[in-house]
Amino acid sequence: MSLRLTLLSLRTWLVLLTLGLGGLLVWHYISHPHRRIQVLILPAQVDGGGMDVGQGLETLFSDHLEILAGATVLHARALPEATDLKRLPPGMHLLRLQGRREGDLLALTPAWTTPAHILAGIPWAEESLPPMEPREALTAWVAHWPLATAAPLGEGELLPRSPKHFWSLVQAMSIQGDQEAAAHLELTQRLVEEEPGCATAWTTLGDHLYRSLWVNPERAGVGLNSRTHKAFQRAVALVPGHPRATFLWSMVLTDTGNQSAALRALGEAARRHPNVPDLYQGYAYAGRTSGLLEGARLALARRKTLLSPLAPPSAWIAETTNLYFGDWAAFDQELQQARAVRTDAGILFYSGYLALLKGDRKGALVHMKAVDETGGTGPFQDLCRVYRALLEGRIQDGLTELRRIDDIRGKLRIPDGELTFKEAEAYALLGDADRAVDCATRAFVQGFSCARWYEASPFLERMRTHPRWPMLRRNIRERQAVLEGSFPPSSFEP
Repeated sequence: MSLRLTLLSLRTWLVLLTLGLGGLLVWHYISHPHRRIQVLILPAQVDGGGMDVGQGLETLFSDHLEILAGATVLHARALPEATDLKRLPPGMHLLRLQGRREGDLLALTPAWTTPAHILAGIPWAEESLPPMEPREALTAWVAHWPLATAAPLGEGELLPRSPKHFWSLVQAMSIQGDQEAAAHLELTQRLVEEEPGCATAWTTLGDHLYRSLWVNPERAGVGLNSRTHKAFQRAVALVPGHPRATFLWSMVLTDTGNQSAALRALGEAARRHPNVPDLYQGYAYAGRTSGLLEGARLALARRKTLLSPLAPPSAWIAETTNLYFGDWAAFDQELQQARAVRTDAGILFYSGYLALLKGDRKGALVHMKAVDETGGTGPFQDLCRVYRALLEGRIQDGLTELRRIDDIRGKLRIPDGELTFKEAEAYALLGDADRAVDCATRAFVQGFSCARWYEASPFLERMRTHPRWPMLRRNIRERQAVLEGSFPPSSFEP
């Protein structure tokens, strides 16, 4: 009897110890929200049965890791070389996803490792899951990952209920081109109507609407901008603080001159998910365009810390915070890092822009010409043509092209005050002070109110002698002062 009681007491003690350790882990998660769990995702190798689904699945896995595990997610094009692995934290999780579509089922083969294990020659921890409905497959994947899961989802879901809709969703999420996203709008809209509780579907619709605002406003139709906001609002209502939805939403809000709303949304998301780098990219964009440069720099420093030691440049935009601060050396370094990853029209434009700021007209012309090799169309391609005409002495050609661009951009549903400001600088350089102050005023109305760069940009020198400049300057400073009172630098940190 005594032995039975002892064994029972031992079992009870073990149960209590297990529960206590579990509770301790949860307490640790709650009490240490800024802990760094980094996951490096390698390209997914998934046979979609004729559908392009790889990028969509990687994005879906990123959402799960950020929301359910509080992880900082990075992506690599291939397994890092041994020299690069030694630079990574030894405990970083590397994820490799393989799988295939069987009918509407998904057969996953997730594999995990760490840099330390690879360097030690330890095989990947791999598990082949049988074909299941996609929701079940993802649930099984989460149940088997080596990470704590402590974040509630709220009322919404990350996955569609229908297996067929799952494949439609990841196909839509795999779309890379803006024109293709605009052409896919009807299907994405139908998807949210059939899966109204799926936050990922609403985020994808918002993404496609956002892209269509840039490339095809006629197809988008009147009121598309409000549809865009509502799509992201719905995603965030379903999954509060949804990082990707919030980041994209903040970009739209900033582009449409609603930086205050962008910063509030980002603040709510960062409180829930403080380890997601894109949120701080959104902070920097909203901050720099509203003149909150110190806060923007703090946000970028936080992003760099989270991504360290990789710290890749933004895949979205040329980051201009250091430019407006006057730290041209830091801005130049960022451009060089970006060019090592990609060479697009935005990077080429700002490379030429910086060269011109430094007085290197020959170097500036090389960059502005190089945009012709990138192909495609867009606002930076247009601006490069204007600056090329300026640098080649074709002033009237530059003015004609700039007025054409101005007329087209005036019809867009998404104004982007920062880009309008670049038009103002071009008008001033081309000698049209009246148009320059018109554009600068419009940029302010559209939300670009970085007082320091309005006052310091060498390209606006002619405009600052215009009779309307003092009033514009006063308005810019007043708005910036209000924003500084609402969003001090400390609000840009978790």
